[in-house]
Amino acid sequence: MPSENQLVQEYGIARGTARKAIQLLRERGPVITVVGRGTYVAAANDGPALAR
Repeated sequence: MPSENQLVQEYGIARGTARKAIQLLRERGPVITVVGRGTYVAAANDGPALAR
């Protein structure tokens, strides 16, 4: 998944907007964030528990 910076540049949105969008996706389960590595689309069997 693109980084916050990439989303800001590509879509011309504020960093806070990009951050909030990624946060919402994490809360709903389709993506996980690994500190220092990035944000990834979760596999079908990965649940929201991995994001915590």
